[in-house]
Amino acid sequence: MRFWFSRLYLFLMIVMAVLVVNGCGYSDELHHRHTLMKLLWQERYAELDQAIAQAYVKKEKGKLSSNQLRTRIWQLQNVDPAFVPRFNNWVAHQDSSHAYLARGWFRLQQALNIRGDRPASEIPPEKHAKVRELMQLGADDMQQALSKDTRCAMCIGGKIFANMHLGLQDDDLIEMALLIDPTLFQPVDAHFVSLYPGWGGSETEMMKFIHHIGTLNGTEKTVQRLNAMFYVQRGLAKHFGSMDYAGALSEYETAISHSPNHFALEGAAKIYSLQGEHGKAAAALEMNLRENDEWDLYTIEALAQAYFAQDRNSDGKRMMKKRDELLQRFRKGE
Repeated sequence: MRFWFSRLYLFLMIVMAVLVVNGCGYSDELHHRHTLMKLLWQERYAELDQAIAQAYVKKEKGKLSSNQLRTRIWQLQNVDPAFVPRFNNWVAHQDSSHAYLARGWFRLQQALNIRGDRPASEIPPEKHAKVRELMQLGADDMQQALSKDTRCAMCIGGKIFANMHLGLQDDDLIEMALLIDPTLFQPVDAHFVSLYPGWGGSETEMMKFIHHIGTLNGTEKTVQRLNAMFYVQRGLAKHFGSMDYAGALSEYETAISHSPNHFALEGAAKIYSLQGEHGKAAAALEMNLRENDEWDLYTIEALAQAYFAQDRNSDGKRMMKKRDELLQRFRKGE
């Protein structure tokens, strides 16, 4: 009996230790993303730098992918504008590559939020000026970060993104990013989008770039991703431009056959739902959660609705419960 109690005591001590270390019962990627936001909001700048540095170490050891690390920075860039003073204080206190990188992406995201999805010609002059100002500030931060960490592929990706919106072009940047980290999607994605017809490029240029990426080692997944993006941009034009839903769905399905692109799956699900094919909509949304972000709020809510439309009430309630859990984790930084 004494041996049994000793085993139980040891087990409880281990559980308590895990909870103390993690601060909650979570240890998934969402937890790491939310932890960074929490550290920023609480102005624990040294710990924030340390957390990002530790993530880089894990990446170098092969325990964290470049794209997972990018998603953690993505979480920071999408915080509320109320975080502006904290980003500035982070830079002032730490003067680190991590601080400049995060603030740079935050500024680029704020610019994108102001710009919206409209063509440049439809943006009011005062908004257009603010967008350019923030894009330039973001680009400047990326340069500062790169000067402190010359192997920061995310910094180069940020410069490519900013250049696209500033009407600038520097083809050397994408080659630099590929030399540093050919597995990181974001710089490649940003350069590829700049080749879209809507941005002054052409489908011929897009296909030429895909072929170029295919000649590099270790880029098989990137090529699949770019092929999917090629058909997604066609699908979006038909879906929201000419309102050709059948044509858009065909493009989305072709995109998905290459790679489970988030926008293709989301767009296909919307059209399936409009057609009353809620089972297909649910299947697309399930794939989106499985292959991309399992905690994506829009997908969780849309999937719940697709389940309810099929009278799969228990599944719908399960998704709504997951939605509530996500919101609670966001509020608590878990």
